[in-house]
Amino acid sequence: MLNLRDLLLPLLMAIRVRPAVPGSLSEDTTDDMDDSLQNCFDSSQVSKVTSAFEPQPLGLPRLDSAKQIKCYMGMDATPGIANLLASENTQIACRIFLLDNSGSTAQPDGHVLHSKGAGFELTDATRWEEICAMALDQAEWNGRAHVRCEFLLLNPPCPQNPQRNIDFVIIDPDSGPLPQQLDNLRRLLSQNGPRGPTPLTARLNSLRDRLVREVVDGRRVMLSIVTDGLPTSEFCGKCTSADQRDFVNALRRFTSSLNSFVVIRLATDDDAAVDYYNKIDEELELPLDILDDLRGEAQEVYDAGNGWFAYTPMIHRIREGGTMEKLFDLLDERALMPIEISTFLQILLQAPGDAAFPRKPQELLPVVRKALEHAPPVYNARLGCMTAPVDMKLLEKALGLSNKLSDLPARICAALIRLTK
Repeated sequence: MLNLRDLLLPLLMAIRVRPAVPGSLSEDTTDDMDDSLQNCFDSSQVSKVTSAFEPQPLGLPRLDSAKQIKCYMGMDATPGIANLLASENTQIACRIFLLDNSGSTAQPDGHVLHSKGAGFELTDATRWEEICAMALDQAEWNGRAHVRCEFLLLNPPCPQNPQRNIDFVIIDPDSGPLPQQLDNLRRLLSQNGPRGPTPLTARLNSLRDRLVREVVDGRRVMLSIVTDGLPTSEFCGKCTSADQRDFVNALRRFTSSLNSFVVIRLATDDDAAVDYYNKIDEELELPLDILDDLRGEAQEVYDAGNGWFAYTPMIHRIREGGTMEKLFDLLDERALMPIEISTFLQILLQAPGDAAFPRKPQELLPVVRKALEHAPPVYNARLGCMTAPVDMKLLEKALGLSNKLSDLPARICAALIRLTK
């Protein structure tokens, strides 16, 4: 009788999955079989790692809300953001990040934010480097807050028999030292660079099958798909119309089977990919948000009429991981209404012990001015520099309170033009 190795090895040899070649843009394969693929059938190697995903109960956070709030504030979160996230964590079963390491992620049009002195600097990078930076940032952010999260590769070495720390990494500070777990993630990312197609549908379907067994209490699943391209099959790097339909259907099945919210974080400037995912967001009524990179998203938020606040790395990080607060989803869709602006400003600026921010624009402005006196400068991703968290002039305009006298010269000119006609 043939064993699993005898059945699958010919197929895998035909596919010829190759290891990552730094700088390679091709999704074709080579004649050499990846050593990590051989490990799929190496019993001595498998015995050293955790077995494949097994159904396991996903319990409530083991850190109480007060301690979680303290952890978030220790990472420079405002009290409003810290309280929001700590409250949401009790309602979330798991946070999962599906990382696209397809061949096209070697393209050099990515961007990575680095700390520089008291501020930040955005540097050019490959798409894969941008994806890796985002994953490590989310891992440290969630890990320090004692929030369990998982990082899965789109093209893992052993897709049929995934092994912990070889095909995926779980960040769970309650089960071991966080620095060691972050090192595991760095190692996973460094050993599994760009290669292969973009089998989003296959990975999404297998993830759904697993989670419907694990999440038994109805809590929310937060899934972030970090990708740079259109969906393909597992065996071909070309995207067809059938592949696009299959991915949409897989999204529908995932969100209808689970209490879930899906973020598709794009790491590409390719118009076809951006248009495809934006069309999904616009036309389908799904719990879904499409995000650009930090700088691109900051510009979209400004263009939507919400340029009155500084779009920061922290706000982007929260949106990348998914949040239940609908206002974060609306930021790049339309201008917030005054009552929504009040709520969002309260999240950004309210200090412990402060009263709720007023809902009326005339009463809100002086409260915001006072709060800004004690608010530290933040990195404004649209402007690329440190600024105040709120631009008061743009806020006045958003609230419909801009000084009418400032429009007087233009109105006088328009009146003179009409008189000369």
